[in-house]
Amino acid sequence: MQTLTIAITNDSAMKTLHELEERHFIKIVGEVPNGSPAVPGDPLNLDEFQKWIKKAEEMPNVSLEEAKSIWSKKKKLLAKHTR
Repeated sequence: MQTLTIAITNDSAMKTLHELEERHFIKIVGEVPNGSPAVPGDPLNLDEFQKWIKKAEEMPNVSLEEAKSIWSKKKKLLAKHTR
């Protein structure tokens, strides 16, 4: 399972996503909390930014080779489902 955060700006696209949810292909989990650096919005203040950086530094590392391998598999899967 993969979790994505996307911003929907079209009512038709949102309707399509809800149809996919009804067919149990996806699950819409809700809104992203305000202040998340991953989405557009108000900039973080310095204290919040420093906390975000500290948290990122404490996360486990992934080697470049491992990241490339994971991306290669995901890219093939994505290409398969979009054709």
